[in-house]
Formats: sequence, structure tokens, C-alpha cells
Amino acid sequence: MKRRNFLSTAFLSILAISFAGNGFWNQISTTFNPIKGFFIKSTESRFGGEQKLMKDDLLRCLVSNTDSDGKLLMGTTMPNSLKYKGGPPLHIHKEQDEIFFVVSGEFLIQLGQEIQLAKTGDAVFIPRGTPHTFANPHENNPGSLISIHIPGSYEMEAYFKTIASGSFPEETSADLSDVGAPIDVDAYYKI
Repeated sequence: MKRRNFLSTAFLSILAISFAGNGFWNQISTTFNPIKGFFIKSTESRFGGEQKLMKDDLLRCLVSNTDSDGKLLMGTTMPNSLKYKGGPPLHIHKEQDEIFFVVSGEFLIQLGQEIQLAKTGDAVFIPRGTPHTFANPHENNPGSLISIHIPGSYEMEAYFKTIASGSFPEETSADLSDVGAPIDVDAYYKI
């Protein structure tokens, strides 16, 4: 029995030393985030971690990069802000995974070469490096789409904040590389 205890202790010691050498314990301690929770009303946005009333914003920030200590960025389109058909070009994020969740209405979502109609309650997981985009398929779409970026990014948040104000930046330092054309909504419906 003593030999079994010795071997178990030696094995566990080797594992502990290995984890300590790889910074394992540092990673565990930094995953706990002591930031205080918050409640955000439907008329508010949290760009930069500051809760503010919105006026005519096109996008709203639900959880900012500051709120999550850089772990995620969560935003949504505003209901009735999608007046025109179309969407952004096909693009990739090299450093971020993304999740789309259709809160209401419907959207065309392209993942790689595949385009699907996503309806209320549908979700899409987009691993980093995967070409993707979305499109509003209807004039005056009453729908709403949530986008979650993991990890968060101050550059991506700044990009979304600019769009929220109604401007569309021509250049950005955000993790965003265009790799193709936007979804051709009219061609999709002719198929």
C-alpha cells in the first residue's frame, strides 16, 4: 500500500508542477471576473461600459468589451432600424469567434458557401477564420439580430459604435477582413 501511495503522490506532484509551469493556475485565477453585474433597459446601450440612453441608434451594445474584461462583446440591431435590404460583405475574423442569434424576424446568413434563411430563435456559431455575413432580406425589416464576439475587442466595439451612429467606416483596425461580396438578396429568392 505504501508503494501505491508513493506512486500516486509522485504522479500528482508531476501534474501539479506541469500545470504550474504552464501558467495553468494563473489562467484559472484570471477566469474569475469580479466586475459587478448590471441591468440594461431596451432604451439603453453600453458602449465603453457606460450606460446611456439611445436616440436614433442603428445598433446597441449590450455587453461591452470593458464590461467583460475583454472576454466578449455583445451587440444587437435595433428593431425597425433595418430599412433596406442587404448587409455587410462576406468577411472573416482572424482572432474572434462569432455567434448570431435571431431575436425576431428573419435574416439571410452565409456561413462559408452556404446561405440559409434564419428565423426567430435560430442561432449560428462562426469559428474564427470562417467566411460569413448576414443580410436583411426585407425592406423595413422589423427583426432584430444579436451578434456576440468572443473574445471581445476594443477595435470591434469602436467599429460598431460608429455604425450605431449611422456612419459606416471605410477603414478600421477591427478584426475584420472582407473576402467577398455581400449576399445578393434578390438572387437568393429567385433560386
